[in-house]
Amino acid sequence: MTNKEILQLDIDKKLIEEITENFIHERKIFPYLKNERDIFVAMVNPNDINTVMHIKTKFKRKVIPTQISTEEFFLLARKYFGVGAGMFNETSKGSISFSKDFDIDDTKENAEVIQFVNRILLDAYNKGATDIHLEPVKDDILLRYRIDGVLHNIPLPSAIKHVYLSVVSRIKIMAEMDIAEKRLPQDGRIKIKTKTEETELRISVIPTVNGESIVIRILANQKKEMELENLGMTTEILDKFKELIQKPNGIILVTGPTGSGKTTTLFSAIKQINNGQLKILTIEDPVEYQLDGVSQIQVKSDIGLDFASGLRAILRHDPDIIMIGEIRDRETAEIAIRSSLTGHLVFATLHTNDSISSVTRLIDMGIEPYLITSSLVGVLAQRLVRKICPYCKTSKIIDNGEEYWYGKGCDYCFYTGYKGRSSIHELYVIDDTTKKDILKGKSNFEIKSHLVEDGWKNLKADGMTKVKLGLTTLEEIMRVAW
Repeated sequence: MTNKEILQLDIDKKLIEEITENFIHERKIFPYLKNERDIFVAMVNPNDINTVMHIKTKFKRKVIPTQISTEEFFLLARKYFGVGAGMFNETSKGSISFSKDFDIDDTKENAEVIQFVNRILLDAYNKGATDIHLEPVKDDILLRYRIDGVLHNIPLPSAIKHVYLSVVSRIKIMAEMDIAEKRLPQDGRIKIKTKTEETELRISVIPTVNGESIVIRILANQKKEMELENLGMTTEILDKFKELIQKPNGIILVTGPTGSGKTTTLFSAIKQINNGQLKILTIEDPVEYQLDGVSQIQVKSDIGLDFASGLRAILRHDPDIIMIGEIRDRETAEIAIRSSLTGHLVFATLHTNDSISSVTRLIDMGIEPYLITSSLVGVLAQRLVRKICPYCKTSKIIDNGEEYWYGKGCDYCFYTGYKGRSSIHELYVIDDTTKKDILKGKSNFEIKSHLVEDGWKNLKADGMTKVKLGLTTLEEIMRVAW
């Protein structure tokens, strides 16, 4: 069996468990196959007679060694023992106390904790994860990465549970949190450097019955596609949306559930029209992406700086364009409308299931229909969908004779069949016909029927177009927009 075949082999975990994890790392060996007479072992040093004799005695079988490189050994160890495999000794128990002036050379265990945290951050970043979840459960620690909107379990060495308190303390120190506070939620930020760029991490720590749970958001992996042309819009929707954002005034809304890419779309729009001659101000909660030439305000409700009060302050700064992180209440909506009616272009997000429902949502907040038709120029609704993995993409002919594309699953895509994300959209332009429908109090169903008669496509229809093009699957469209 070749080394490549060994790396791709699905090794029986019971065989691995028969040798201790410490012994495997200490001797850099990996048992991968066993029959009645022989045991096959991958070894960095196949001439290590002591190790061969130990395995032979333990299994009462002839040892058949296969030489592997150190790098190949670590690939195997990572696959079966997880991130940071071999860094912690099973007997290492208890916690370590850290200080702000922590010296990496204080003890071997302290250095290992720092390396372990760094390794997780780099591994998640390289895999394109947007979030890292470290969660204590009964007698174990879970590590999960959110990749393309879906959480994936990442193996961890079993010994991590003995030093988890130290890992939490290390992350708190990096995020400048209070390491002594374990009863209350805390938030912080970390700036890290990789070989290619400097990026920011947003840290959230909350207390649970099993210990402190941590979520780390990797902002760099969320803003890689901050160009309108890269957001997955059809040519028709892209052209119409570009027309809307060039208007001198009015409100443009982007709607969808949490995690549907609304903020990315808004910033892509602002980036498109930011020519250096416009005063652009934003108010957000929180400020996720920092754009050159844009003044950004962070909401701080605990000191009275909410969206409404922040907006009032923004209007005194002579802006041309205003971006509101989210319209949550009547007061914010009224100020946004007043701003658009006095010559400002206002971008904002709203939580609704589709574009047409945004009008109903504003009316429910107490906004008069005539104010909505006077200020609102367009609403873009969107969802994020996973794209078919390009490395395992294949097709089959389904019942109606059409070609259906899907991903078979491979190492590159975690055997999900998907890699990367795109968007599906529906764009609701507030034209004269729509304004009349709104003022007459027509239902969403009636408004939608008129739009469909004119060739308008909703989220599902846009999604099905992308299924036929082989960009995503029907299952994905059903998951997010059915």
